[in-house]
Amino acid sequence: MSGSFEFLKELSTKINKDDTKKKALLQFSGKAFQFKLNEGESFYVKFESDGSMSVEKGEITSPAASVSASDSLLIDLINGKADPVKSFFMGKLKVSGDLMLAQKLVSEVKKLL
Repeated sequence: MSGSFEFLKELSTKINKDDTKKKALLQFSGKAFQFKLNEGESFYVKFESDGSMSVEKGEITSPAASVSASDSLLIDLINGKADPVKSFFMGKLKVSGDLMLAQKLVSEVKKLL
């Protein structure tokens, strides 16, 4: 599986063990975000009512937002090494659905690293 999937899977384990971090993610409760990698893999991140998150392979119906990017760019976005707006306008990052919510998610996750 991709590096970004593994990275987010590890991050979800850390977040789910920490009530403070889960509380910070309550604003995404009930939402799911689909990730489609240029390399052909798909996975999604889903937030539960308590703020915990799960990362699963495959696709989910009706995500709040769908994000398409390369595996390496996705890792750089999460780590704050790449600018999401610049990447979007350069065509390296594609987002459909709730763009503002997706941007807010990246911002919140960066704070929890």
